Amino acid sequence: MKSEIPYRVSVSFPGELDYIPLVRQLVSDALQVLKFSPKFSFRSEFLVDELCNNAVIHGSPSDRQPVEVLCDAYADRVEIFVKGAGGYHENIQRFREAIAEASREKGHDIELIRLLSDTVTCTIDDNNVSHIHVVRMREC
Repeated sequence: MKSEIPYRVSVSFPGELDYIPLVRQLVSDALQVLKFSPKFSFRSEFLVDELCNNAVIHGSPSDRQPVEVLCDAYADRVEIFVKGAGGYHENIQRFREAIAEASREKGHDIELIRLLSDTVTCTIDDNNVSHIHVVRMREC
């Protein structure tokens, strides 16, 4: 069986913090198997951790709401997608303001995520479902 690019890791988990270490380790291990450097894999693991924590803490009204993580690995980059289930109006409003101001709001670490990424796109739809798309170019 022949593998095709992009290599995809996809996981959905209940909106509980206990699952996040397993998800971030899965992404890191997959990137190392695909011959990304340990440094690149670790930083990607950190990004997945921050994005998932934000989705659970600030965007999940109940622990039964799923958080979806998709990681596509290409020869030259990794793209990470995190979809939160939608959150409380107050949390979503703070998140919208942090995105608009591009400033570090406590608990969101948006600036840190942007520093470790080449591209970060954040959108929140009419149902308060957050969609975060991060692109990291492979280090030479």
